[in-house]
Amino acid sequence: MTDALRNQFLKMHNARRSSLAKGEIAKNTGNLLPKSSNMLKMKYDCTLEQGAIQWASQCGSAGSPESTRQGVGENFKRFPAANFPTFADATKKAVTEWWKVVRKVPGIGMAATFRPHHVGTPIESFTQMGWALSGKLGCSIVKCSSEYVGVCRYSPKGNNVGQSVYKVGNVCSACPSGASCNPSEALCVV
Repeated sequence: MTDALRNQFLKMHNARRSSLAKGEIAKNTGNLLPKSSNMLKMKYDCTLEQGAIQWASQCGSAGSPESTRQGVGENFKRFPAANFPTFADATKKAVTEWWKVVRKVPGIGMAATFRPHHVGTPIESFTQMGWALSGKLGCSIVKCSSEYVGVCRYSPKGNNVGQSVYKVGNVCSACPSGASCNPSEALCVV
């Protein structure tokens, strides 16, 4: 992983989290999801990256078992390399694919709650990316012959059944203790 790719993963996540916090993200119905009052600005974490590299480098076809990464969330994507000549192109593809499911499948609803019927469905990649209190991110993109494997890991993990993906409310009005608000991004900065 290069610093350029680390920054790309991080910026792409935070830009999407910012749009979500501002209430600019449409669901599959076309309605906008509500604003978030507690969305953290993510920071890059090289320990999470190491785990992502280890898993991606195995060139598997699915994400890692949750039991192997206690308390850490994960997104996984494997796709043909043909249309993506660079690792930067592949990074953009992976993050975009994880996020765009929000427009394609039934999602979290106006209460922004992760429910039992969301487990094991495509919406999980979006909800993990948008999980307000997942403040740390570490990723990897590797080439496995004619395909790329992208993995991002998140701490603390999201997608906890019965919990809110984020608190609905005015931006930054419920930032965690010790966090300040970046008003232009609508993100809480720790």
